[in-house]
Amino acid sequence: MGSLLILERLSTRVFLWMSNASHMVLLAGVLSALASLLAVGALALNDFRSARANDLSHATMLARILEDQATRTFETAELVLEALAIAPALNSVTADPRRMEEALTQALTGLSFLRSLAVLDPGGRIVASTQKGDAETFLDMSRLGGKAIFGRGILGSLTPGRSLQALRLHGVAPPAPAGVAFVPMLYGYKNEAGHELTLVALVNPDSLSNFQHLTLETDSFDSVVTSYGGQVLATSGAAAGFMGTWVHQRLPVFTQYLPGKEHAAYMGAGVLGENQIVGFRVSATKPLLVIVEESSRSAVQRWLREARALLGIGIALVLLVLGLTYVVWRSVRTREFARRAVDAAHARIARNERELSVLMRSVQELIFRTDADGVITYVNAHWTAFTGDAATRARGQNLRDIVVPLSRADVARVLNPTSPEGVRTCQVVLNLGESKEMMLQLAVVPLLSEGRVTGFAGSAVDVTERWIAQQQLQAQLAFQDLLLETNPLPISVTDDQGRFVLVNKAWEHYQGWQRAKVLGRELVSCLPADEAKVHQASNVQLLRWGGRALLEIKVRHGDGSRRDTRIAKAAIEDEHGRVTGVLSILMDVSEFREAERATREARDAAEEASRAKSEFVANMSHELRTPLQSILGFAELGMLRGRTQPKLAEMFEDIHLAGKRMLTLVNDLLEVSKLESTVGTFHLERIDLRGVVRPVIRELEPLLERSHLMMDVDLSDTPLVAKADPLRFQQVIRNVVANAIKFSPPGSTITLQGFMDPQGQAHLVVQDEGPGIPESELETIFEAFVQSSKTKDGSGGTGLGLAICRKIVEAMGGQIYARNVPASGAAFHIILPARGQTETLPASLELE
Repeated sequence: MGSLLILERLSTRVFLWMSNASHMVLLAGVLSALASLLAVGALALNDFRSARANDLSHATMLARILEDQATRTFETAELVLEALAIAPALNSVTADPRRMEEALTQALTGLSFLRSLAVLDPGGRIVASTQKGDAETFLDMSRLGGKAIFGRGILGSLTPGRSLQALRLHGVAPPAPAGVAFVPMLYGYKNEAGHELTLVALVNPDSLSNFQHLTLETDSFDSVVTSYGGQVLATSGAAAGFMGTWVHQRLPVFTQYLPGKEHAAYMGAGVLGENQIVGFRVSATKPLLVIVEESSRSAVQRWLREARALLGIGIALVLLVLGLTYVVWRSVRTREFARRAVDAAHARIARNERELSVLMRSVQELIFRTDADGVITYVNAHWTAFTGDAATRARGQNLRDIVVPLSRADVARVLNPTSPEGVRTCQVVLNLGESKEMMLQLAVVPLLSEGRVTGFAGSAVDVTERWIAQQQLQAQLAFQDLLLETNPLPISVTDDQGRFVLVNKAWEHYQGWQRAKVLGRELVSCLPADEAKVHQASNVQLLRWGGRALLEIKVRHGDGSRRDTRIAKAAIEDEHGRVTGVLSILMDVSEFREAERATREARDAAEEASRAKSEFVANMSHELRTPLQSILGFAELGMLRGRTQPKLAEMFEDIHLAGKRMLTLVNDLLEVSKLESTVGTFHLERIDLRGVVRPVIRELEPLLERSHLMMDVDLSDTPLVAKADPLRFQQVIRNVVANAIKFSPPGSTITLQGFMDPQGQAHLVVQDEGPGIPESELETIFEAFVQSSKTKDGSGGTGLGLAICRKIVEAMGGQIYARNVPASGAAFHIILPARGQTETLPASLELE
């Protein structure tokens, strides 16, 4: 019972507190301030999440740029070694060390990213080098990176030192300054005498670091280039202390993402710390990895600097709400005190005018009479209808005391005994108590006796509804003015004569004009001639036809600059539907347009670089084919003439095989140049695909026998009719089956099926029993220069075959895709539609 009594008393006190208007205002103000604070916090949180997503995307983009540069650097080094391997100065039987060094020095000219070039014999002896004093030095080949591979460049580990003397087998290596190192690239080849030699290029990691520093100069990101195994090869500066160290065991890049994902961004451990924004990308052709990262703390500090305005506006909004709450609370408190004073005065009103009571009851207006001092001596029955109080309570009250303070001056004017006016009128606000007010229209006449004012008689009409409507209209107009002034977009209104009738503060700042100087003036006298002409033309159409319009022009800003501005216009109509003016809203879109221009310029630059690369590849490939044909011809001639000398015939056979491998590489390069240009037209014919497929299988039978594989061809007994280019389709079958042979284990079977599906399309399936393809790579293996992660060692070729197949099949209106077989291996599906008539189809094999 005691707790219930306490609860009842508490609820009574809360009710009494809530019934007080000032307390309600205070509570509403505090709740509004809390709501504003929560809204600002939500906006700040959303802005922070957007900034974090932008940082991750930016890190990914920077990683892609730096990976491309690093890959090109090492590819260029490999290309130089390939060219030197076939140079007469290094390949000739009579080549001496002096001529070799001259050729190496000439090749090194202009290659700032290479420290030196050298030729080694199988024993690790330096035959020739661009670094003076290196010749005849024996090197520790195990530290250099192992045995070179013929016809392909391999990378070694980062080695401290300035030259190959750092790897000498005997003696003490010369000291090297701190931070000076190189990355060796080895390329094996045989000279004309059949001697195995190794070309070595020492790549300067500082060239990679310089490019990283220039790329990230304006960003707060740092970058690291590592080997695929995790050794740090180059940094942008902040991570210089990690050069040569192995980071693969502590970074999620190596422990969680590779080899499943070759590029991604995440929040977590990086090279420089545990709480980093990290983006990485793996090179498609080299065992390299680029990591770009930024401290999460730096990102938060940058966001706080950028969000300073938002936070300031939020705090100002909360303070504004609290200030307005205080002002309203003080006003309500004052009104409560005034109401109490009026209630006390009502107790003193007690006068009657009984002689006029019957007459006054029949009048529909409030009739009253006062003495010369304004004290009410009589009111009719309508007093009760107006106030709800008995008429007797009104008597004895002064008329000035029952109106609000703002109306007392008007009451004093109409009750002035010395005024010569006869009928006097005014509007007063009657205070009815409990925060209720009534607007009355008073008409008062003085009562004279012997030339002296002895009192006043008057009537009152209730005009409260009209007064409230006027107040609401004024409040709405004030709110609209507030919205207009606080709107961040420049807004103006012109009349039907083209004169400014309204502008907001944002317009003043944007146009550089003060409001007092433009209102009433025509826009042609305030705006530049070209802007005014556009405005006038649009305004004429809106004034004539109404509706809305959207423009975009260059506008002269208040600071003198020209801004790209989008202008939204709308016709303003009056209550009769006539257009009386035009509303104009300006939006600055300069930053958007500048971003579009920057994007377009970057795309044009990338396309120009791609075109130059394609031309270079095509020209180099054509230049290489001429000497290769001679090499192959003489090798075949030597094989024929050397049949009686097995050792000589074996040497010519080695030369012939190496030349064929080189020719295959050149043909791949030519195919790349074709993929990046328009091939021409496809000559489609209505053919039976069975007759196209079987010759390709017979062509590949020697390769099947050498690999100890079986080929099961199961083609439909009915014709596999489709519209296709026979030669191009054979190229597709040859590439797909060759891939199956390459990755199938000895003793397994490759199956080729062909049938017509229910849609009337020719459907071919090539299935092997190899290692299969990771699910995440079933689509990416059809992209140019992309290989499956299971063939990252290079056995998968150049990564062009499947990309060429997809382009050819899609150009013929078909599709090609890969699926894993549940047991083992992969299946490649090729689908071609049957067309209605003979046609020659233009097709572009441009590489995407």
